[in-house]
Amino acid sequence: MNETKQLQQFKELLKRNKYKNTPERRLLFETMLRQSSPCSIQELIDLVKNSMNETTVYRNLETFEEIGAVTRVYSGWRYKLELSDMFRGHHHHMTCRNCGDVISFDEQPSLLAELHKIEQKHGFTMQSHSLELEGLCSNCC
Repeated sequence: MNETKQLQQFKELLKRNKYKNTPERRLLFETMLRQSSPCSIQELIDLVKNSMNETTVYRNLETFEEIGAVTRVYSGWRYKLELSDMFRGHHHHMTCRNCGDVISFDEQPSLLAELHKIEQKHGFTMQSHSLELEGLCSNCC
């Protein structure tokens, strides 16, 4: 999905949820769109510090979570934020237990097929899923 389409989708999501498309929300969304991996709140604050204050970042991230625009990626009790699957497509994460780096990876069709087998075996109807792997990245091995 290209950036123009993602921005339009974001604007529509705000409108559907009765929020205005403010310059601050747009900037924060665009900043998150440019990130290749999930970010901590502090990282996001640092990325936009010349354009908005910390309180504005927190308030807008709360709105983003409320409307489903962002997802939390947990590592223990800590988390980072990224745009939800509606903007990034479905994917999973590997988190380094040493440095905290989060690596996103796409789901292979064979993994989804295996999940469907497990689902059928147990008479379960899967509505969504996430896969979070923890270990050591190549820099920390």
